[in-house]
Amino acid sequence: MAFKPPTCRGMKELDRGAFSLTLPVVALRVPTRSIGAIKAELASDVLRIPKLRNVVDDQASTAHKIVLLRPEIARLDDASDRLRELVRENTWETVAHEVTVGYDHWSADEILKAVLPDATQAPTSYEQIGHIAHMNLRDEYLEYKNLIGQVVLDKSPAISLVVNKLDTIDSTFRNFQMEVLAGDADAGYVATVKENDCTFRFDFSKVYWNSRLHTEHERLIKMFAKGSSICDVMAGVGPFAIPAAKRGVMVWANDLNPASYEALCDNSERNKVKGRVRAFNMDGRDFIRKAFADYYALAKDGSLTIPAAPKSSASKTKPKADPPIAITSCSFDHVVMNLPAIAIEFLDAFRGVFRQMTNSDEPAVDGSAPNLPLIHTHCFTKSDEPERDILQRACRALGYPEDKYKELDADVHYVRKVAPNKDMYCLSLRLPESVAYAATSAV
Repeated sequence: MAFKPPTCRGMKELDRGAFSLTLPVVALRVPTRSIGAIKAELASDVLRIPKLRNVVDDQASTAHKIVLLRPEIARLDDASDRLRELVRENTWETVAHEVTVGYDHWSADEILKAVLPDATQAPTSYEQIGHIAHMNLRDEYLEYKNLIGQVVLDKSPAISLVVNKLDTIDSTFRNFQMEVLAGDADAGYVATVKENDCTFRFDFSKVYWNSRLHTEHERLIKMFAKGSSICDVMAGVGPFAIPAAKRGVMVWANDLNPASYEALCDNSERNKVKGRVRAFNMDGRDFIRKAFADYYALAKDGSLTIPAAPKSSASKTKPKADPPIAITSCSFDHVVMNLPAIAIEFLDAFRGVFRQMTNSDEPAVDGSAPNLPLIHTHCFTKSDEPERDILQRACRALGYPEDKYKELDADVHYVRKVAPNKDMYCLSLRLPESVAYAATSAV
C-alpha cells in the first residue's frame, strides 16, 4: 500500500476512528464477462488494499462492473501502457469513485508510524510465546506503551496477551518482571509452545523461555546420537532435554528454579519421555558432581538403559514400542549448560570430577576409563576477539593453563546478537583429561 494513514502524532490512547481516510480513485466501467481476464492482465493497475473489494457493482447496469484502480493512478496517463491500450480498443468508460479505508486496513507498523514522534521506525517486533507477545520496549516508547500493546494485539490474531519486560533477567531463576500492555490478564501466563516436534507448557512469568533460540536448540539436539547420554545442567523447561529424549537419548536434567523443574517434569510426561528424563532441582555445581558420580556407579553396575518409548500411531491398534537401548558409556557423552550470563563459570565444577567418581588420580590402563564428555557452554562476550576471550575464560574456570588455550579440543560457535556489542556463543569443549583427574582445587 503506497499511501499512508492520517498522521496522529502524540496519540497515547488508541482512537481507531482517527485513522479513517476517504480516497478518490479512478475506476473503469467494464463488461461483467471480462472481469476475470481484466484482473489478471491488469494486476499492476488494479487497487490492492486488504479487506477492500476492487470490483464493485455498477448501479446503472447489471451487465457491467466497476473496476477500481490504484490511488496512485490519478488519471489514465499514470496507468500502464496495456491498460491505456485496452481502454482505447474497448472504449471503456472511466468513472470517479471513492473508497474509505480505516484502522482495519492499516498494518501495525503503519499505524504506529502515524502516531509516534519518530516516523521512520515502529516498535512492532515481539517474541511470541504461545498466546503471549513479549515486547522489550525502549525508554522512549514507554509513554505510548499501552497504545503500542493494543495495536499489536489488534493486528496479531494469534495473540491474546501483550506484555512488556520491566527488568533484566534474574540470574538465579532466569525470570523477570513484566507488565500487561493489552489483552486479558485473566487468561494467565501459562503458555503452550511447539518446538522440535515437542509440546512445552509452562508459566512464562516464572520460567525462562526464548523462542529465538529454536535454531540453537535444534543444532545441538542433532549432535546427540541415539543411545547416548546427556547431562543438562540448566535445563529450564526442557528445550534440549525433551527433544533429545524423543530421539532415544538418556537425559539427566536439572534446574534450580522450582517452577522450571515442575514444568520439566510435566513436559517429560506430556511428551511421553518420562522414563528417559531424570529430573533434578539442585544447584548446578552440586548437580554436576552428583550426576557424574551416580551415573558412573549405575553404569559400572550395568543398570543403565534407555527405556522404550511408544511409537505414535494413527491406527486403532495398540502402538508398538521401541526396545530398550543399552547404555555402554561410563560417563555422559554430552553436557549442556545453557545459562549464558554465568554458565562458563560453572566449568570449575569439572575439576577432578573423574578423580572423585573413580577414586583414582589417573585413567585406568585397561581401557575401562570413562569417556570424556563434550561440554556445550553458552556464554556472552563483548570482545573484539570472541574466540580468544571465551577460551581464556574457560581455561580460568577449568584451572587449565591460560596460555595453552589453543591446545583445547574446542569449537566456538556464534549463536546470535543479543544487544549492541554483545553476542551469544556456544563453546563446545572436550573435557581435558588433566582437568577431569585433577585435584579439585587445581589442575
